[in-house]
Amino acid sequence: MKRIRTAIIGMGRMGRTRYDAMMRHGGYEVAAVCDSDGQALGGFREQAYTDWQECLDEIKPEAVMVCTVNRVIPDVVCHALERGIAVFSEKPPGRTLDDALRMQEAQERTGGILKFGFNHRMHESVIEAKALIDSKILGEIVCVRGVYGKAGSENFAREWRNRKDLSGGGILLDQGIHMLDLMCYLTRSDLHVVNANVGHLVWKELETEDSAFAMLETDRGQPVSLHSNAIQWRHKFDMDIICTDGCIALNGLLTSTRSYGEERISYYRKDLAMRTGRLGKPKEYTMCFDEDHSWDYEMAEFYSVVAEGAPVANGRPEEAVRVMRLVQEIYKCGEEGKIR
Repeated sequence: MKRIRTAIIGMGRMGRTRYDAMMRHGGYEVAAVCDSDGQALGGFREQAYTDWQECLDEIKPEAVMVCTVNRVIPDVVCHALERGIAVFSEKPPGRTLDDALRMQEAQERTGGILKFGFNHRMHESVIEAKALIDSKILGEIVCVRGVYGKAGSENFAREWRNRKDLSGGGILLDQGIHMLDLMCYLTRSDLHVVNANVGHLVWKELETEDSAFAMLETDRGQPVSLHSNAIQWRHKFDMDIICTDGCIALNGLLTSTRSYGEERISYYRKDLAMRTGRLGKPKEYTMCFDEDHSWDYEMAEFYSVVAEGAPVANGRPEEAVRVMRLVQEIYKCGEEGKIR
């Protein structure tokens, strides 16, 4: 197996998660780790740096994992692309739509490899949902609704993700962006914002929002609703995909904390003839999952792109721009406080 010489920029939780996944894969040679906080580099045997530009210019890796705060992402991505380095970047793609467009332009101009990490697509329940939708055994999608909620924490107000200069936005940009991406992915459609409510419902001291309600539509007129929030007081992931002949429900999400509950997908066909003998209680099928392979699947896909010349299948620059445009539209609509 060819081994890809790689550097990781940002050794917080995500940098360490990617490091572990690359070690499990076996096709990566991590040549250097980098973090502006030198204490985050303890315990690694690789060459360590606190300056990302120095790291890339000295190590000259074939690929780089960009796991920094949002403000730094575009600078690292564009610098790497200009030097012919393949790039895997965490979401969100910067702080703003302009950041995402800047990275897309750099990729198109250089012809380099750029993939963004939207690992929710790689969760087993989502993979099964996509297969069900593509099979059309439940008919066509009619509408989608989703709730992605967090519990917050005692230190929530002081987290860097709630500093607008570093993050660019709050819970919608940090977490709701995953569900927006899934909604585009599963409906195979671009979305546009119909109405939105964005604000500080509880965490009044935050610079960024703690709640974002959005009503959207696909380009085929299918309604889509999202509530992304940090006021759920528990971790929650629920998505209902209603089709002409049945329904798919995604509930729970496997993460390292196991705090979102059991990950499962349930689906059923409509039963107007009451074959079960009870109206409103059709036969239901449920699959449950107890392992999260999403990080491994993403590293395997990126490896195939860099080492084998495969196309980027998930997290393409145009997909990152699409979802960042939605985030910007929701923020704008929420600020205006009116129906668009």
